[in-house]
Amino acid sequence: MKNKFFENLQFVVLVGLILGQCTVGSNFYVGQFIYLACNTISTFRNFALNRPVADKVKDCCCFGITLGLILFNYFKNLT
Repeated sequence: MKNKFFENLQFVVLVGLILGQCTVGSNFYVGQFIYLACNTISTFRNFALNRPVADKVKDCCCFGITLGLILFNYFKNLT
């Protein structure tokens, strides 16, 4: 039952990625925070399901890139 829950979370991620893609052009921060939430779910899901290391590395990198983009744009806009 627990594994099924984590497996099905990928559908939430799919919907979130579509929403993020549709949103990021009109509101960068909202779109990026949707991506960040999806990357967090995917990363957590990989560890919960004991996925291969390549999947964990991919999602950790995507999480880092998204967080980096948010921080970079935030501090760029401060100046």
